[in-house]
Amino acid sequence: MIQNRYLEKIKQSFKLYAMKWGFRLFYLLLAIVGESFAQELPGAGQIALAHSNISSSNDVFSLFNNPAGLSLLKSREIGFYYSPTPFGVKELANTFAAYCEPTQYGSLSAGYSNYGFELYKENTFAIGYGKKIANNFFIGLSSAYHNISIKNYGSKGVLVFSLGAITKLTDQIGLGFAVSNVTRSTITNESNDIPTVFWLGSDLKFVKDIVFCAAVKKEIGFNPSIRLGTEYSLLDFLKLRIGTSNEPNTYSGGIGIIYQFVQVDYAFSSHPDLGFTHQFGLIIRFTNN
Repeated sequence: MIQNRYLEKIKQSFKLYAMKWGFRLFYLLLAIVGESFAQELPGAGQIALAHSNISSSNDVFSLFNNPAGLSLLKSREIGFYYSPTPFGVKELANTFAAYCEPTQYGSLSAGYSNYGFELYKENTFAIGYGKKIANNFFIGLSSAYHNISIKNYGSKGVLVFSLGAITKLTDQIGLGFAVSNVTRSTITNESNDIPTVFWLGSDLKFVKDIVFCAAVKKEIGFNPSIRLGTEYSLLDFLKLRIGTSNEPNTYSGGIGIIYQFVQVDYAFSSHPDLGFTHQFGLIIRFTNN
């Protein structure tokens, strides 16, 4: 399979160049291959919508997507996300966990992610804050410590800041903006080895129980990617989601099942070269008494 050949190339490259080039070349090599195996942002609901819901992000995983969405949370939330074998490659499994605590002074959040295999690993520790500024305007800020570890070559980390904003123009129309790595921090001396990404999106709720989402993602150095998604609340406890994007051309879908304070999400997504992969999410909400 193409996935296994990519993985084998990574391992061979580590062996061939280990003694000659060291940490920097290894990181750059993985960054190039990472274009095919890009680590998805969580959660399963967002992936099913192709991350088009930048303006309606309103769960605990907003910490990693648009931190302004944290201010929309009404109750304490704990979330877990897991992609066990991306494109059939278990070495690329990734896991996220996040927690959010709304207070009268704003919403506080913390999270963690893990990605990679024994030769190459990424760990991220994040904190975030979201606050309602006006009746229909919300802002958020997050800070994440990214650490990359390469076997036999140690590890290196960097602090990254992101920010976002959401506004509700009417009950039916919302706008959202976010930028990740606003400081353009880098691990090496190469620019954009940790990408700086701009997001701009809108959500429309002109039809009962249906939300239409659209967003544009612009990573510095790459073409813009247009994201479209639709969420349909078929029943009070069941949500159906579909999404699509270009750059690259992908499509996705999934479901969300809500039972009392528990929400279980499933998503599948495609890649034009690598095929399908699956994601799972769990959100637990602690309603205020």
